[in-house]
Amino acid sequence: MQELRLKRYAVGTGLNVDTAEDQKSPKTKFFTDWMYQNFPKSIKDRQDEHDFLVASNSNWTLVRLPLISLTEERGKVKIGVLDCEGDYINAGDLSDFLISQLTDMTFYQQAPFLFN
Repeated sequence: MQELRLKRYAVGTGLNVDTAEDQKSPKTKFFTDWMYQNFPKSIKDRQDEHDFLVASNSNWTLVRLPLISLTEERGKVKIGVLDCEGDYINAGDLSDFLISQLTDMTFYQQAPFLFN
């Protein structure tokens, strides 16, 4: 980021990325375990990305997501810092949230869950 002079990094990832603060429900743990069993390389890469960001001084937000509903519809967006309490996020709501993260520092160096 420094080399490219990037000031902000906001990215979406799966709900299976773990943080030290997580208090995942049995349902979220089930999906996390399922992803690790079926897509271990991909999930390890995402976890490594999180761990790299945590160790950096970068201005980042890693948004953890359930299934993305491919619709422009907007719904009530909820954010969790300990667990994902929803089964999906509308693509329109996701895009609005990611754009807002370019200037909103509420989740500076955090990995919140986003869901409808």
